[in-house]
Amino acid sequence: MRSVMTSLLLAFLAAQTFSGCKDDKPVAQQQDTRPRVKVCALSEGLTFEDAVTVQGSVRTKFTAAVASRLPGTVDEVLADEGDRVKAGQPLFQVDRVNLENQVAIAKDDQAVAAAAREEALAAQAEAEAAQIKAATDEARFARLYNDSRSVTKDAWEKAQLQLRSADAALARAKAAVASADARILQAATSLRIAEKNLADSRGLAPFDGVITQKLRDRGDYVGAGTALFMLDDPRVREVCLLLSADRYADVTVGKTEIETSFGQRLPVTYKAPTVNAVSRTFEIRAVLKPDPAVAPGMLCTARVVFASRKGSGVPAGAVGLRDGKTVVFVVTTEGTVSAVEVRKGASAHGMTEILNPEALGNAQIVSEGMLLLNPGDAVKAVR
Repeated sequence: MRSVMTSLLLAFLAAQTFSGCKDDKPVAQQQDTRPRVKVCALSEGLTFEDAVTVQGSVRTKFTAAVASRLPGTVDEVLADEGDRVKAGQPLFQVDRVNLENQVAIAKDDQAVAAAAREEALAAQAEAEAAQIKAATDEARFARLYNDSRSVTKDAWEKAQLQLRSADAALARAKAAVASADARILQAATSLRIAEKNLADSRGLAPFDGVITQKLRDRGDYVGAGTALFMLDDPRVREVCLLLSADRYADVTVGKTEIETSFGQRLPVTYKAPTVNAVSRTFEIRAVLKPDPAVAPGMLCTARVVFASRKGSGVPAGAVGLRDGKTVVFVVTTEGTVSAVEVRKGASAHGMTEILNPEALGNAQIVSEGMLLLNPGDAVKAVR
């Protein structure tokens, strides 16, 4: 066993001696230790947008709470949730019997007023006849007294008194006729009111739409203004968004556009005339194109595009801050990096607009890794 170990040791020493006798290999070339940076050129003709992303909701443009105009008990409910209705279609009836009775009473009052007028006209005719007779008697007595003293002065004075009484009775009869005429007009007005109340007791659909909610049922007592149905017109839908007040002047109806998460780009159709004093926000809306996948009440993420322009840009990662300045690193011909101050504009799709592209020209711009570099660092540019 010991002889075997001795043989192995001698063989190992011989191998080491043999290898030490060989010529040394040439020294390997020195490796390039410069950090590699990805570079790009300034991109021109890019579209940049001044935009903000907000969330809003979808709603129907035309919505109505169909309410009772009169207090009373609901006699009939003529529609249900989900029903499609036409403009003018009856939806419910309130207190019909009571209101029909009021119409009948108003018609009776009108007939009574007409009869009273006929009676007043008859009284007027009687008073006119009495006045004519009194006027004739007074004239005769005056002639007899003045011409021949055939009657006493007292008799003439009594005839004059009778004439004045007849004139007053005639005036009273004419006033009664005028009063009867006024009562006829009053009765006609009362009849129109009763008929209008009867008509208002039947709720009608204000426009074509779909019943989304039924809030009351038959037998319920409702007050004036109590809603029985919620009605929406599903044909016209709009997205509603809230923006900060500092962008109020940037929104122009018909010009500013909204890019929705539903894939639609739409012009603004409404801008609130005032800013909410509490939230300091204002509302804008845009009418959506028909889309069966969009329903009222859905959440909508949208980009509000205030302005759009063409310009030059670099990847967003190529722009940073150094010593309080916005800079871009470029690779010089000597293989080092240099900081170039730029003016930053809008951002879009991972690109940042450069408002002074002449400062960069055809330079190799460090597009990634600039945060790890300092001006003067030696780098190896790769694309």
